[in-house]
Amino acid sequence: MNRIKKINSLEEEAKKYTQKKIKPPLKDKPLTSRRYLAGQAMAALISRSPSSMHKADLKREAYDWADFMLNDD
Repeated sequence: MNRIKKINSLEEEAKKYTQKKIKPPLKDKPLTSRRYLAGQAMAALISRSPSSMHKADLKREAYDWADFMLNDD
């Protein structure tokens, strides 16, 4: 009987934990040509990088490349 109570309390604890972890869904953003090109550039940057990079630096460089490709001088 004691074991059943432990299982039930563990199950209740797990349910509470999963309910706490649910986040609201993110809003969909339209896929602009700038975001598409930044994604392509980020894939190339990740694949050529021999070591891990900081995410912020990687994102900045990817958007720099996207802006460069969209620049119509």
